[in-house]
Amino acid sequence: MSVHKASGLWCRVRKGKRYYFERVVDDPEGTKSLDQWLEILAGREPKRSGGDLSLKDLCNHWMDHKKAKLDAGDLVQDTYNEYFHACELVMESINKELEVDRIQPSDFSRLRAKLAKRFGPVTLGKHIGQIRSLFNFGKKAGLLEREVNFGLDFEKPAAKRLRKQRALRGQQDFTAAEIKQLLAKANTNWRAMILLGVQAGFGNRDVAELTEAVIDFSTGWIDYPREKTAVARRVPLWPETVEALRNALNQHPGGSKYLFVGDRGRDYTSEKHTGNNRITGAFKPVLKAAGFPETGRGFYCLRRTFQTQAEECGDLVAVKSIMGHTPSENDMSARYRQRVSDQRLKRCVDTVHDWLFKQESDHE
Repeated sequence: MSVHKASGLWCRVRKGKRYYFERVVDDPEGTKSLDQWLEILAGREPKRSGGDLSLKDLCNHWMDHKKAKLDAGDLVQDTYNEYFHACELVMESINKELEVDRIQPSDFSRLRAKLAKRFGPVTLGKHIGQIRSLFNFGKKAGLLEREVNFGLDFEKPAAKRLRKQRALRGQQDFTAAEIKQLLAKANTNWRAMILLGVQAGFGNRDVAELTEAVIDFSTGWIDYPREKTAVARRVPLWPETVEALRNALNQHPGGSKYLFVGDRGRDYTSEKHTGNNRITGAFKPVLKAAGFPETGRGFYCLRRTFQTQAEECGDLVAVKSIMGHTPSENDMSARYRQRVSDQRLKRCVDTVHDWLFKQESDHE
């Protein structure tokens, strides 16, 4: 048993994990702390005197809970990474050794102020929701005797502010001419990724984690459950998209199971705990080469473009199916619907194809 000087707590390290016990001032001989250590060795969860639980301990319990859900298939890796990042954010602002029952509303106010300087209102709201879930978990799991007092300030941004932010961002889709402009400047990989975005609503993660195994080049279909939502996704591909995917596959350097690999031999996935991938940053030079600002619109705007144009087919169910949207729990039609016919899916993507290429063919 040793003393952790920064916190003034008795501690012990086992298999690379540090365990914290009583305050030295409250347990000068370490007797209570030793008893708690023996509880750990016996496979039981110890509890400090007075029910004290440090912020770091709470985060560890929460992530253990999320890891179990990840291992069971109830949580995807990106979401797990986002929860991990939320723990990092809160421990950057609040002393991780501080007992949770000593955290004050003023601590949450300072935390929110720091987050607001780093993130826009949408991301800020997401992080606040995740952090509140962390502390609410502590109460529900029986780790805390009472609910945490977040105070008056630790709330998500108001809906009005979010609407203003969306208005300031301006147009979040691409015109047909702009997409052709992007395709004209795109290399082999990016041509395929852009076409997947505009003809199938593929987002950043969808293209970053795409594998050859889910593409049937002979029939021109992609058929797989979307990783983010586990919703079945069956997509008829345009001839232009099939050709672009073949070209990307032919130039694949090897070394990655994913289809798209950058110039330096790295794919576009990320091992960082932010839940992000490398598509966002890598798309900026593509925008610049095509004459667009590097900020304002990103790769995900191609998904918005598909949604906007595909709805013109009049079959919103087919659009949602191709997008891989998660149906609402109250959507009984989605529960009973077993499939969407290939004819409906083709009509959906053909609507977008006509929008993008019909004007061009009419002049030929």
